[in-house]
Amino acid sequence: MKKILMIAGPVLLVLAVAAKMFLMPAAPPPDEKALAKEPGPIYTMSEPFVVNLSDSSGTPHFAKVGVALRFSMLSAAELPAEAHSGPDPIVIEADPELRDIVITTLQSYSASELSHSEGREKVKKEIVKEVNKHTDLKILDVYYTEFAVQ
Repeated sequence: MKKILMIAGPVLLVLAVAAKMFLMPAAPPPDEKALAKEPGPIYTMSEPFVVNLSDSSGTPHFAKVGVALRFSMLSAAELPAEAHSGPDPIVIEADPELRDIVITTLQSYSASELSHSEGREKVKKEIVKEVNKHTDLKILDVYYTEFAVQ
């Protein structure tokens, strides 16, 4: 009788675990569309951008722009672990691909376009569109940490 109890106990435990695995529904997979729209961490690019602007006047114009990107929760896993450690924006070395997209986008605008808020907002939307189009990352917004046009 004692041997039967010693064998029956572990067998019942294994059966209970197996029943739970097969009878209980698995956790649903994450909703990628919802995660793509949910705001995630902010990634502050470590250095501001200094770019030549597209001006046809012959006088060279430059912009110095600091940028931070709001990632979606879908792309949060692409960031280093320290990005998830608190509510403050993180500053890490920018990915060359992201830097190239920001520089190329800024260079397509003139000083007069960037001198008013509509032009600066247009650049933000263009950066979001280009990053989302040309990378696996999904960003929701762009923030200027500094902005000067000369």
